[in-house]
Amino acid sequence: MHLEVFDIVIRIALTLATSFLFGIIFLAYLRTRTRKMLLISVGFGVFLLHALITIPELFSDVYQITMTENLHFLIHLIGLVFILLGILKD
Repeated sequence: MHLEVFDIVIRIALTLATSFLFGIIFLAYLRTRTRKMLLISVGFGVFLLHALITIPELFSDVYQITMTENLHFLIHLIGLVFILLGILKD
């Protein structure tokens, strides 16, 4: 039981940190309106969306989404590719 509470706290803290980073990047995109910042903000948006999708399963088994580790890796890879494309964009 103690480990489950720790897992919930860590997941919620990481989701809040991801949303904070996405907010900063998205505000930077709104300020500059460049394709580079758009790609980077889409990458962080993918991370935020993934974090928000997995939060409800912590509190109820009804919302259990069966995601394999490979699907988690694929979602992270998509987010990282968008961020990489944004960084490499001139």
